[in-house]
Amino acid sequence: MVFRRFAPGPAASAIVDHYWILEAPGAGDVQRVVPDGSPELIVHLGTPFESLTEAGWRAQPRTFIAGQLRAPLFLRGAGRAKVLGATFRPDGLRGVLDARADELTAGVHAVDADGIETVEQVEAWLVRRARRPGDAVVTEAVRQIAESRGLRDIASLARDLRVSTRHLERRFREHTGLSPKRFARMRRFQSVFPAIEAGNGWAAAAASCGYWDQAHLVRDFREFAGEPPSTLLAGDDLARHFLSHFSKTRVAGIR
Repeated sequence: MVFRRFAPGPAASAIVDHYWILEAPGAGDVQRVVPDGSPELIVHLGTPFESLTEAGWRAQPRTFIAGQLRAPLFLRGAGRAKVLGATFRPDGLRGVLDARADELTAGVHAVDADGIETVEQVEAWLVRRARRPGDAVVTEAVRQIAESRGLRDIASLARDLRVSTRHLERRFREHTGLSPKRFARMRRFQSVFPAIEAGNGWAAAAASCGYWDQAHLVRDFREFAGEPPSTLLAGDDLARHFLSHFSKTRVAGIR
């Protein structure tokens, strides 16, 4: 499996966190993708992955928007894969679609992006569609939650932003597809992998990432990854790669 990551250009930096290309040689084991707090645009340049739905395994659309995940997504390769992706900023999707972000949560929504084959073309397509300004309050809330690794208290955050907690929650859902608390939990969950790889044991990692104890950590792993920590880290699936190895991949600029 080969993964490359690219920084967005200035024109898209307000809505896109990064672009990426994933290449895999062919059909393989079932992989899992865990929630990370960011929606994505996916363009299959090779054989589309199949995803597990209530109706069984179904081929993904060739080009689609993946709304915020709330639970792990299971995928399997059906042939030689090459995937071009754009990972939005948590509140970036609202700027390029007419729908509210929370209307797209936990869904896959096919889009017409025929002819896109490069990162540069993805960026041009998104910039052409960017027509709605962001919400400054939500953008600042996202920044503070992310910088705190999910430990920012939501009630005090709302006070600091001079809005009510209910008002912040409504605007946050509309622009990100998640509640502030759920987004914070996802950010805290993601912080565990670097802590483990830094050599911390489970107890130390749990404490350093703001968990009350190991049992609290295990509950989040089961909800977001569908497995306890030991099982997930022992595997070689997309969940581990995206949260661990890929998070350390050098980010190149668009050429």
